Amino acid sequence: MMGQLAKYKGDLLIMVGFLILPFLLFGAVSLGGKTMLPVDNLFQWAPWSAAAEQFDAVIPHNNLLTDLIIENYAWKLFAVNSLRTGEIPLWNPNLFAGAPFLATGQHSMLYPFSWLFFLLKPANAYGWYTVMQLWLAAVSMYIFGRILGMRRGSSALAGLIYQGSGFLVVSAAVFPMIVGAAVWLPLLLACIEKIIGTSERRTETTLLWVALGAVSLGLQILAGHIEITYYTLLIMAVFASWRLGKLAVTVHRHSNASWIKHVVRPASWLIAMVGIGIMLGAVQLIPFYEVGQANFREGSATFTEVRGWAFPLRRVVTLVLPNFFGNPAHHSYIDAFNWQNVAFNLNSFGELNPQGAYSSDWGIKNYVEGGIYLGILPLLLSVLGVVATWRAKKGSLRRSHGLFFILLALFSLAFIFGTPLYALLYYGLPFINQLHTPFRWVWPLSFAVAVLAGFGVDMLLAQRNRGQTEAQRVDMGLIKLLLGAGILAGTGVLSILLISWIFFSRLEPAIWRLFHGLALAPTAFADTRAFFSYEFWQLLILGLLLLASAVVLWLGLRDKSRLFLLLAAFLIIGDVYLANREFNAAEDPTLLAYKPQLIAWLEEQPGLWRLTTFTPHGDKPLNANTPWLYDFQDIRGYDSIIPKQFTSYMSAIEAQNELPFNRIQPVGRWESLNSPLLDTLGVRYIISSESIDLPKLEEVWRGEGVYVYENLAVAPRAYILPWRATVVAEDALAALAEYDPRQYVVV
Repeated sequence: MMGQLAKYKGDLLIMVGFLILPFLLFGAVSLGGKTMLPVDNLFQWAPWSAAAEQFDAVIPHNNLLTDLIIENYAWKLFAVNSLRTGEIPLWNPNLFAGAPFLATGQHSMLYPFSWLFFLLKPANAYGWYTVMQLWLAAVSMYIFGRILGMRRGSSALAGLIYQGSGFLVVSAAVFPMIVGAAVWLPLLLACIEKIIGTSERRTETTLLWVALGAVSLGLQILAGHIEITYYTLLIMAVFASWRLGKLAVTVHRHSNASWIKHVVRPASWLIAMVGIGIMLGAVQLIPFYEVGQANFREGSATFTEVRGWAFPLRRVVTLVLPNFFGNPAHHSYIDAFNWQNVAFNLNSFGELNPQGAYSSDWGIKNYVEGGIYLGILPLLLSVLGVVATWRAKKGSLRRSHGLFFILLALFSLAFIFGTPLYALLYYGLPFINQLHTPFRWVWPLSFAVAVLAGFGVDMLLAQRNRGQTEAQRVDMGLIKLLLGAGILAGTGVLSILLISWIFFSRLEPAIWRLFHGLALAPTAFADTRAFFSYEFWQLLILGLLLLASAVVLWLGLRDKSRLFLLLAAFLIIGDVYLANREFNAAEDPTLLAYKPQLIAWLEEQPGLWRLTTFTPHGDKPLNANTPWLYDFQDIRGYDSIIPKQFTSYMSAIEAQNELPFNRIQPVGRWESLNSPLLDTLGVRYIISSESIDLPKLEEVWRGEGVYVYENLAVAPRAYILPWRATVVAEDALAALAEYDPRQYVVV
């Protein structure tokens, strides 16, 4: 036993080291007693806004994180409370007119790692959940790297790169189910690789990899994000086909080779692995398939519209400057000339930033959706990975693997930026017309870059052990060329910064033209000096990272492998930390205990009723899903899965213009308040930030910036319509004798 531990001592140390970055980014919300929930975001809207100054929450830390509290936290809280009362949460009565809950899967409550939310308070579990998932992402990538034949250090760096990818880090702040689903891809491809490699030799070993792959796929499905599951299965299928295709070519070249042994048998094992994995996840997958058939998204967006939600081309800048287009969590900047901290206030038009008041965000793509940053050194190492693939022996496994991940990266980039190639997915695959997120291919891109970077590190380390053939001297020359390019680029960036800083007064007219020539930049910054100062620090970090990356590469060439690997790891960690350290929330969980007077009043109202809001001017009192936190039933709702039957019903009241944003909207027109369809839904209370003068509505409460009106024409929650009757007779009314989310008893 001790001998086995000694054998894997290095692997275990690396796996422990994978905890460094998660704890750096999320230590305050795991070890520090804070919560990842952006509780301060609630105080943007009435009735919480009335107490915003009291809790120092006038400016939310990050207004983009709202989904975590009004969607994910609402899901977790509902599921945990239901199960603690002995009820399986099959049905959610608190949104729309009721909707399936357990079938939708996004709550991820069947995912074993989500059981943390039962063991801890839900608000406190998010930090630990995130740390565990990011650690798992690195371990999964490390295992895959080792199976691909990478050195231990190369695999470790690949694991760090995947773990610290912008996609995973910023998604963790808003979409835990996405992170939980994405971390399994490297391990699943590792299982495919091992099954293909061992099936012709040892059945017992193959069975172990089939079992691991099946369990991993089952867990991936239970994590609760069907889009990531879809892409996972797609990438698995393409990778398996690529590997089996290479085997088929090899068998064809050797006439004495057995097709059954080399191709059919591993293909059969792979089919078995996927089939068993899907069966393990079927408890979630089958109900989701059923509810997906009734979802409003089916065919709701054209190919042109979906391409319009891809990255704009200039977003490519964020591959090297993650915060060039601002950051919703940046509320101040350091003036580059007097070194004072200056808060963002009004923009150059004398208004608040429409992309996020008091923030630097320009709005050039949602920051969470645009999380493409991987770090400077990883990009340079991935270039070496491309070179390593090109220099690998023709027909070798390393070359085959490298080509696959180069193609995966190129296709991912094409999909991310909405090129016509996205038609391959939109028209070529079933059900994908419900997925309106081409930008989500940032995830496969991040994965591919991590693998290629690992190959690049392998090539760099291999220079020490080679004789200097002509081809290898070319490799050295290319590495030195890349090193020189890093030094030149870093020096160039820093030199331009220094010159522009010294001669700012002379260059200010040119900088002003640049500032006003960049669409939306004037909406975030007050003037040229603010714009220059903010970008000054972004470019300074880039220049220093380029030089630091060149130094690390130089150490790799100088036969300093241990020092190279150690410094490369710390540079990657430091780069990711600098890019993301301020993005995530770390709030006092006691803020959740604050209950506005409006909520307390609503809790006192008897009977079974629903509510909605009236917002003719677009404000958001009692914003969507917030009533769910208190078990109020609301005909509005914010969810990516909404029964199409209900969206059609609400469209008969008024046009549902917020469906592209996954919302059943508040009532927005005065005429809609008089709709009998609203009465039929059992809407008893209508909440608005302005007064309403209609005979059917009676004001019953006022305070905290809102009015509450009782709908005097509200229909009972249950009644009987006599055959062929045009009106409901008095004796046809029914009453609810008993109610719970699973059944109604009507008398």
